[in-house]
Amino acid sequence: MDVGSFVQENKRWLIGCAIGGLAFLIANIVIGSIYNAGAEQSTAAGLMRAASKNDVYPKAAVEAAREEAELLQKERERLQAELAFVPSATYQLAGKGAADEYMFQVGRTLKTKVLNLAGERDVQLAEKDVSWPPVTGLDEIRGVLFGLELLDEASQRLFAAHDAVRSANPDAMGLRAILQLKTDDRRAQRGQGRGGRPGEVSLGDYVVQERLLFQFQSDAATLAAFLEACRKPGRTLTIETVTVTQPQRLGDPVQVKGSLQGIAFKEAK
Repeated sequence: MDVGSFVQENKRWLIGCAIGGLAFLIANIVIGSIYNAGAEQSTAAGLMRAASKNDVYPKAAVEAAREEAELLQKERERLQAELAFVPSATYQLAGKGAADEYMFQVGRTLKTKVLNLAGERDVQLAEKDVSWPPVTGLDEIRGVLFGLELLDEASQRLFAAHDAVRSANPDAMGLRAILQLKTDDRRAQRGQGRGGRPGEVSLGDYVVQERLLFQFQSDAATLAAFLEACRKPGRTLTIETVTVTQPQRLGDPVQVKGSLQGIAFKEAK
């Protein structure tokens, strides 16, 4: 298959890949803008408080500041809703007893589930290719649990994409093989202190981010459906990178490799 024909036949998912490749950069910019907006909102609030104590600021300026603060708050809420991945109780430690034992239990259950789902669909998947780093500290365990939830969600959406494609066309290839589902080892990032210059915003104070690495083989339609499924209000899987290698022969699967992130916003203090 030549490149021109491949592009023409698969425009839809190629566009999805391009969008996905930019999503992580956009996410970082937007997260920064959220908290810069928060600082601006605080400034506007300060202006209103100052105006309430004296009449230095004209009434029109105070009203404009109030409207701006309200708009910034609405924009912050909208952006958080677009980007956020809200962890479920299953993947959090509260009330679960010993942290290391609970992580082991959750990980074992999840790996079994993913392997069974793959087997039911005749999708190639080796046990060693579903993995996460060994950790011991509480913060590290919390991070791995978040990563495991991303693995759970990504696998479910990938299998759902396969099911949808095969349902529409029983002769379609769908998902052929999963070569990697691996939570990234980010212990160094989790252990970093706030640091930075006085007054500088540290994203770690506001968000928790974990990364999942993935590789799979599928037809183009399944890849497109998976990329589209990554966006879901309150459960967004932000595509950080994605590389697609076109097949050498007609009928072979595309080779997909990439990473995605989950971004959980901390509650305001």
